[in-house]
Parts: sequence; structure tokens; C-alpha cells
Amino acid sequence: MESVAPGNPFDRANAVRIGDGDGDGDGDDRASRDPHGPGDEQAGLDGADNGAHTDSQLRNGLEDHRSDEGRDGPPSESGANGIAARTGPGSHDDDPGVREAQRMLRAAVAELRQEALFNFGEMTAVKLTAVLGQLLEHSELPRRYLETVRAVFAEPVGYQTTYEALEEPGAVLVLPREPGAGRTFTAHALLADLHLRTGARVGPLSFGGTERFPLRLLPREQNAGYLLDLPADEDETVAVSSDFGALLHDIQQSLKNRSSRLIVLTTPEQWQRIRGGAPRGVVPELGKPDPVKVARAWLSAEAPELDTTRWLTDGRIRELLAGQPPSDVLQTVGLILKAEQSAAQEQVEADPDGFNARVLSVVKARTDWREELLKWHKRPGRTDFQRNFLLVAALFRSATVAHVYVKTAELCDHFKTPVSLKGQVAPGVVELVDEIEAELDPADDTLDFGRPGWDDAVLSYFWIDRPAARKTFLAWMAEAPTTKTKNTNEFLESFTTDDRLLLANRVGAFAVRWATRHRKPDPLERIVSAWQRDPVLWKTATDLISAAALHPTMGRFIHELLLRWSKNREEAALPRLAVDVCAGEFGRRYTTKALLRLGYAAGSEDGGVQKSLHAAVRTIWADPTAREALFNSIIDWCAPGADRHVSGRRSFAALATLTVDQDGETVPEPVLLLNGGEDDEFRPALKDLFVGWSALLTSTDDDTEPAEALCLWMDAAHQHPSLRPLVFSIFRGALNAPDPDLARRLRNRLNDLLYAWQPYPAPDADATRVRLRHELADLLSHDRSRAVARYHPRVAGRSTENV
Repeated sequence: MESVAPGNPFDRANAVRIGDGDGDGDGDDRASRDPHGPGDEQAGLDGADNGAHTDSQLRNGLEDHRSDEGRDGPPSESGANGIAARTGPGSHDDDPGVREAQRMLRAAVAELRQEALFNFGEMTAVKLTAVLGQLLEHSELPRRYLETVRAVFAEPVGYQTTYEALEEPGAVLVLPREPGAGRTFTAHALLADLHLRTGARVGPLSFGGTERFPLRLLPREQNAGYLLDLPADEDETVAVSSDFGALLHDIQQSLKNRSSRLIVLTTPEQWQRIRGGAPRGVVPELGKPDPVKVARAWLSAEAPELDTTRWLTDGRIRELLAGQPPSDVLQTVGLILKAEQSAAQEQVEADPDGFNARVLSVVKARTDWREELLKWHKRPGRTDFQRNFLLVAALFRSATVAHVYVKTAELCDHFKTPVSLKGQVAPGVVELVDEIEAELDPADDTLDFGRPGWDDAVLSYFWIDRPAARKTFLAWMAEAPTTKTKNTNEFLESFTTDDRLLLANRVGAFAVRWATRHRKPDPLERIVSAWQRDPVLWKTATDLISAAALHPTMGRFIHELLLRWSKNREEAALPRLAVDVCAGEFGRRYTTKALLRLGYAAGSEDGGVQKSLHAAVRTIWADPTAREALFNSIIDWCAPGADRHVSGRRSFAALATLTVDQDGETVPEPVLLLNGGEDDEFRPALKDLFVGWSALLTSTDDDTEPAEALCLWMDAAHQHPSLRPLVFSIFRGALNAPDPDLARRLRNRLNDLLYAWQPYPAPDADATRVRLRHELADLLSHDRSRAVARYHPRVAGRSTENV
């Protein structure tokens, strides 16, 4: 039996959560979470216990170099370069603890960059699944994540003044910037400084489910820092009341009493609408992130041995960076790192160390290698099998070549050009690897193109070059990780769940990136449809899209997509996916948006959608500010004749069977019967409970939830005599239907459920429970008699009882 209780936002101290709503310049506002999961023993900051010594070394190294700020450049640059220098060629530090801390920091930065770009590189299936799970956690921002943020953050003009303002108890700062302009990562950096300098606990704060932010949502934590991302207006609804600015005065005072602070994220347009009456000075003067400084910070932290100055003073690289938003800067950073890691470039007299060739590869990658790919495709004798092998290898980056080979044959079959891999008729793996100009790792049989950005460029080239094949390619891509294909095991010794999961993560991540980049949902909708009957793949799809919904730069488009899917009545998998996403972190962070989407999805009578509603309703109910709006919506759905009656019944059942433990009671109380807490806490109206229970009693005989709910409520009445009048009134009111036939069916169903709760006679019958059942049954019989008397008065012309 599930129980819920109000919780502290910092209850799960070791959990992590993702940043929402916008990107950042200096780290592209990505997941606010611990960059490493328990599945990453090699690189994880937060893997199994790394030991206090290692954590201390990392922390001290970061803080020591902070004290050197201003010596050789802007604070963030000197700080990041100082940290990087500790692992550089000139470092003679032999302390194994320090070396381990430095290695962990580099790995953390690398993974943070991958997640910012929603590009999980060469992670294994287990590691990627762990990372995606962490992206969706909801809790305090852990120290190790904050240290990583601070290692790569390039301070914009005005940052130090802004931080000094934040450090004041009761401080409220508003960052009105568009997503992608660096607002969230800047906020994370400010919170990181607040934590590292003052010890304050920091983390996200939900806006709640009402238009007006309730002051009681502010936790009573002492010395804390919060990040509040205001929900955007959408679908002709206003998410934030126009008096929010004036409310900041009360918020400031409440925070001051607890020595806490708040950072608010909004857009310029929304702030213009809600800023009336706001305190002076809440909007700090912050400059835009400098692309070169951003690149320097990330490169120095992730690759301290790299000659960062040489790269960032090259005119061609500076031209690529000029005026670029943070996400594009991180793309270039990734290309530079890949170019440095690639196989040695061909040596020429004019470029003895290959640096010029590496710069050119980065420049070409930013134009999607279009000229080189055109030359490759035009080469005489090029076959469709070779083209497909290149395409599959690009999509399944770092997969084993055996998987690539088999999936290529499947793609050929989809394109109606089947090829047999038996015998030696078709070209072999070694020949194909040579034809696509890739390298085959002899240790793990994986492919590497060596060129930065080549795999994404191949996919982009195909999409542009073969418009008539897109639909077929999408269908094949969505089915690739499934078990539908019969030929897979014929060519591979095994195709395990982990293999499928790895393919699913790669396919899904590509589909998310492509769909958001081009603002077209086709790849994602294909995946959702193809994966709906596979529990493993369905969870992967839900996790990927949930993470994208909370991603800094992708979030806005995914929110729109979820709204569109919630209204879809042709493909049941789409509203189901939207509901499942609302049942997770998205529902907790964007409660008003989740309510809107659940309202539309409730119109679907699909069994899968109805089942998903159960979890989503409980997620939203966990937010006290959303309870009234949620409950009122459910009662509207439960009303007789409503077009969402099935959804209403299932949703009411989700709440009717939800309990909360109080003071160690052996029988937990149903949440809908609670009558305590603060004055403004929501309590369902009696007439609405009548409607909900009436709908619940109309369910089919094979539905177990009505019996579960009745047992919980009768147990509560038995355990707490003070609740009996309320429980009995609700059950009696639920039977008051205007249609006599319906009233009879409801009464019979309730009597059957009561007998199931406490049969009599029975060998082990509890006398008090039997009396309680008889008492309620007698009241129900009395109500029926009164109803009959109303229609058949005993004495003509005599006034009857007022009922």
C-alpha cells in the first residue's frame, strides 16, 4: 500500500536532478545532477564511496585555485586553467589522491558536456541508463556536481556583483532571459558559489499547481538557496499571476527569516507581464557569456594537457565561435577534443605536427563534411550496400561491427534491395570498413571514423540526399532495437537485452536531437509507436523524452510535443507516453503544464492511457498546491455523462487508494479523509466525494480498485471512530442517483463490497467490524425506504418529511 507525506526538497541528499528550461553559455544549462552514476566506476564522481580523502582533495584543489583568480586573466579562466595545470605535462604532483581527484574532475566535465548536448558518445548501455535515470531525479544539487559546474563556468561581466547580492540573507534575484542564453547554468554557478562559500544547501523549487505562487511552498530550511523556474504561458492559459513581482516582497521577508535566498528564472516577455510592484534591484546586470571564454573553460578543465591558447587564437576557430550561443560553443569544444584524440593526421612539410589539418577538420565538421561526403558518394562503383553500411555505422556509433553488419542487411531489405550475408558473396566486414574509411578496433571490434562530427554529418547527408527514403529509414530505425527481426540471431551469437538497450539509447538520443533541431516529431513518434509493447524499450523512450523535456535547449519543443500528443486520438501510444512523462519529474517541476496535458489525455479510453493516469495523478497530488485543481478536474471527469468518465473513475481510484501514515498508526488514513494541516490546505468537498465514489462504484466487476478503496475507508472508520460519520455520509451520498436503476446497481455493488470487507457469518468474524457493516447497511436501507416513501406518500395531501 503506497503512502505519501509532505517532504523536504532536500530529503534525498545524494540524489540529483536536471536543470530546466534553458541553456547556458558556460555549460549549456544541462542536467543539474551529479554528473556520474553508480554504473560508471571508471569516471563517476558519485560512484560507490570514493572516500573522504578523494572528495576532500577535489574540493581543496578547486578552492585553492579559486584564490588565484585575477592573476593571469578573468577569474573563471585562471581558475579553470589552474585546475587543469595540475594534470598537465609540467605537473610533478605524485599524490595518488590528488591524481584521482583530477581524473574524476576531467571525467565529470566530459560527461557533463555530453549531457548538455544530449549526445552520450560512447557510453555503455548500463552507464547511459544510469545517467538518464539521474537526469530525472529531483533533489538537492550535490556538492560534486556544483564543483564540476564551478570548474567550467566562465563568468560574464557583472557576475561577482551579482553573487555578492545573492549572498545577502533574503536575497531574490530574477534572471529574465530566453532559453539558451545561459540563465540556468549561471544560476547553478551562483548556487555553487553560495554552497562552497557558505555551506548553504541548494536545489530546485517547484512553482506549484496554481497561478499565484504560494508562500508556504518556501521550505523552512535554514541557510538554503533555491532555484525557481517559472512555467511558461501556453495554450491560451496563464501560468503565473500578474502580481508575482509584488509578491516578491513577501518572499524576501520569508527567506530573510530563514537566512535563505532565491533565484527566479523567467523570460523577458513573461517578466514584462508579471514584474509590476517588484522590489528594486532584483534583476542584476549580467553580461552575455563570452564564447571564447566558455570554450577555454571547458577545454582547460576536460583536457588540461591541450594547448588551449593555440586553438583559441587561431582565426578560423575564433570565427566559428564568434557570436555563438553556448550550445554551439560546446559543439565546437567537442569537435576540438575529438580532433585531438583522432589518429595522427598525414604529415606534410607545411604542417609538421598536423595542427592545421586538425583545425581544418573542425571547420569542415561545422559544415557537416558536406564536400567530403559528396565526393565519397560520387566515387565510381559505389554500391547501395556500402552506403547503407556507412549510414548504419554512423547511427550505431561505437557498436560492434557485427551489429552494424547485420543491421545493414536489414536496412537493405527495408529498401527492397535484399542482400545475403551467408557465404562470401557479399562484401565482408574488413572490406566495408575500408570502403567507409573507418578504423576497426581489434580489441572490441568497434568502428571509429576518426573525423570529428563525421557520424552526425553522415546522417544529415542521408536525410537531405534521400527524401524519398526517409519514411522507410525511420520505420527501420525504430524497429532496430526490438525483437521483431528474425535474422538477428542467425548472424550473431547473441543479441542480449543490454545490446538492445544500447541500440535503443543511441537511436532514441539521435531521434530526440534531430526532432528538436528540425522541430519535426516524426522520428520520435515512430519510436514511441514501435516501442510501446516492449517494457524495456518503453521505459527507455519515457526516460529519453522525460530528460529532453527537462533539457535546457530542447525542453520548450518537447513541452509543445507532449501537449500535441496528449490530444492525439489516433495513436494511443502518444497520449500514453505524454501521461507517463507527466508521472515523473516533469509533473513535479511543471505541475500546471502536467495538469493541462493530463486533462487532454483523459479523453482517451485506451487501457494503457488509463493505467498510466493512475501514476500521474499521484505524482501531481504530491504537490499540495496542485491538489485542488487536480481534484476538481477529476470530479468533472467523473460527472454522469461526462466524455471522460473512465479516466475520472481511474483517477479518483488512484486518490481513493492513496494513504498516508500518521503518528505510527497501524491503519494509514486515506488522503481524501485527512482533516488537518494548515488553514489553506485543500480539503475535498463532500458533494464532490459523492460524485467520485458514485463513479468508482460503476466500474466493472473485474476492477479491483473499488474493493481496495472500500477496504481502506472502512478500515479507517473502524480504527478511527471520529471518521465514521464522514465515511458513512460519503457512501450514502454516492448512492443518491436520480436514475432508480442506476441507484439500485450502485447500492448492490456497495453491499457486495461491504460483505467482502467483512463477511458474516464467518469463523473468524470480528464482532466490531460486523456491527460496523450492519450499521452502514441499515443506514443504506433506511435511505432507500425514504426514497420510496418520497415517490409513494402514505397519506394523500399530508406533508411528507423534508428530505
